[in-house]
Amino acid sequence: MDYASRLLHPAIQSLLLGLLALLFIGLRHPRKGLALGALAIGWIWLASTPVLALALRGGLVGFSPPAPSRVGAIVVLGGGKLPRDGTVPEGTRAGTALRLWHEGRAPLLLVSGRDQANELARRFRRAGVPADDLRVEGVSANTHENARDSAAILKANGVDTVALVSSDIHLRRAAGCFRREGIGVVPVAAREDRDGLLRAPAWLPRRDALTLTARSLHEYVALWFYRRRGWL
Repeated sequence: MDYASRLLHPAIQSLLLGLLALLFIGLRHPRKGLALGALAIGWIWLASTPVLALALRGGLVGFSPPAPSRVGAIVVLGGGKLPRDGTVPEGTRAGTALRLWHEGRAPLLLVSGRDQANELARRFRRAGVPADDLRVEGVSANTHENARDSAAILKANGVDTVALVSSDIHLRRAAGCFRREGIGVVPVAAREDRDGLLRAPAWLPRRDALTLTARSLHEYVALWFYRRRGWL
């Protein structure tokens, strides 16, 4: 999915369309070349608008249930950039999971994903989580593997229901994968700042809108792919 994910980014798509436009112009097909060039510019502009980015997000984000009163474990999936100072900011996935643990929502805190699990575990220990309350799944490379490998650890600890923490647009796929593995899920979305997009002119291109569009497109394709593979 890594190479496919890159091809799903509107910037890459527009670049490829632009190169194809130049090829047609070089082959003396100026009309086709100009049409493709216009399509490239139009697509990168549209993909960068808040109206499209928020509409795509809206199709992925459902109703958010209240925070769980008590579950067997809190599971946080790695993702996003971690601050270099070693902290766990409140608005991140890790910060959301840490807050739930401090509120006593679960006796165990499990971190999953080979890219960040070990680092997150170190930060959680520094933030006061006892090592005995931490579980680390540091092998998985994608959401399906997150769920499969985490479920094995959870079941070994007698846990059948978790608060699952991830980004809002990722939670539908992540929760589906965990449920497929026999784990009950209360989804908890990490708080992400969308105020700038919500207040911005709907048709004025923005970098954060382009990022959200790219992430949402990836998520739609990933949902389709996971359903085809029987992972949801």
